[in-house]
Amino acid sequence: MIMSQQDVRNMEKSGETHRLSIALTIGTTIGVIGLVLLLYGAFGTGAEYNRSDGFNINLWWGLVMLIVGAVMAGGSFLSSRKKR
Repeated sequence: MIMSQQDVRNMEKSGETHRLSIALTIGTTIGVIGLVLLLYGAFGTGAEYNRSDGFNINLWWGLVMLIVGAVMAGGSFLSSRKKR
């Protein structure tokens, strides 16, 4: 198949409208997993925390993952909005 000059110009412009990086998807995934852990830590039973000296590890790591995911996804989303 032989490509014309018009086809080549259209291919060069095809990436200009899609600027979202994979960091948005990864950040959202980390945030959702963090939210699940946070909710499990907040509303789960406390019987399994006897081995961790009463420290609710699911609650705290869920919060950390939620914050990291939000920062990663938010930064990716905002950087995609910048004019280049």
